[in-house]
Amino acid sequence: MKRFISIVVCALMVMCVASACKRQRGEQVQGGGQLRVAVILKTLSSPYWQLVLGGAEQAGTDFNVKIEAFGPPTEDGVEEQINMVQNAIQNKVNAIVFSPCQPPASVSVLNQAKQAGIPVVVIDSPMPPDFDNYVTFIGSNNYNIGVVGAEEMLKVLNKGAKVLVLEGAPGNPTMTDRADGAEKIFRDAGMTIVSRQPAYSDRERAYGITQNVLQTTDIDAVWGSNDDQAAGALRAITQAGKKAVVVGVDGNQFALESVRDSGLYATVAQSAAQMGYLGVQYAIDAINGKSVEKKIDAPTPVITKENVGEYLK
Repeated sequence: MKRFISIVVCALMVMCVASACKRQRGEQVQGGGQLRVAVILKTLSSPYWQLVLGGAEQAGTDFNVKIEAFGPPTEDGVEEQINMVQNAIQNKVNAIVFSPCQPPASVSVLNQAKQAGIPVVVIDSPMPPDFDNYVTFIGSNNYNIGVVGAEEMLKVLNKGAKVLVLEGAPGNPTMTDRADGAEKIFRDAGMTIVSRQPAYSDRERAYGITQNVLQTTDIDAVWGSNDDQAAGALRAITQAGKKAVVVGVDGNQFALESVRDSGLYATVAQSAAQMGYLGVQYAIDAINGKSVEKKIDAPTPVITKENVGEYLK
């Protein structure tokens, strides 16, 4: 409950800031024409990224900013996403809110944005540690997400339990960090990692991987580095007539409902809409020459059947 209250307070603070700044920022926008902010996400096709986009669009409404949203069909569309950033630069948007599919591959295009004088706010997935040509990074500690999620699973798993670990696309540090954190906890607790495979943040791929693993061994638990992967794994387990502890990440609506209905054991929530909202808000600050902290952390509460009702409300 305390975690929930802190998130609500945080969200209210964001809205209060928006209300206080809306008139001032709106006047600045109207003085030179409406600002255009490109929001380029890993994809627009998943519930999580729709929440992020929803937050960005709400900020666009609050601050009288035009939001131009883009994203490849799937999270492994690295080249396609980079082309979207290049197009945004060529179209001379005022700022970019960006979640890189593959951060190392995005260094060059963010350098191009810097040279063009276009501020970039990075959200969800951090750029490489030796790169800083962006305004700020807004996101979660993804390694810690893996840690807290796995620790929750340990409450109902016995030593020696067999665990399947699903991560995202290779080269995606967000998913890799989550899987690394979870695997470290499992191994330290004496669990057996039967397999660790990339499911590309995709429900059907996770479903197929889990089916294949179940053909050769039983599993007691699945760590899904996002809710779609967890949902795919749960479907395969259920269809096989098996039971396992399955945990995902993001706190999407379908995941919350699954936790409520005793499907998923838990989900580690991210403040998806808040990340999108703050991304646009700080992009506007950068346009207006305001100082912005280099890193802004987002809360990541663990949601189980005990507290899911608060989040569904």
